[in-house]
Amino acid sequence: MVAKIVKVFPMNKRDYTDRQGQQQVFKSKGFVLHDGRSSYYAEAVQETAESIDALPLKEGEVVSVHMTCAAREYKTSAGELRYSNEYTISNMMKL
Repeated sequence: MVAKIVKVFPMNKRDYTDRQGQQQVFKSKGFVLHDGRSSYYAEAVQETAESIDALPLKEGEVVSVHMTCAAREYKTSAGELRYSNEYTISNMMKL
């Protein structure tokens, strides 16, 4: 899809312990994108986040972006079941 970058967020890194008990670093880089009709938040994770972070992408630029979308189920603090959509960037390049 072709989209305009509305906002570029800095690379975010946080430590976590994986299932084998080893310390790892989770990396993500977020963007607000607009496709001419809708705007949405999407993020790249791990190696994809690192490669996209190396690109000099700026707000207002037009990009080609490939994403996956997944519905996430969660419970509110009141115990209500809710859903949200998560957009994960798998590839992005400046046009």
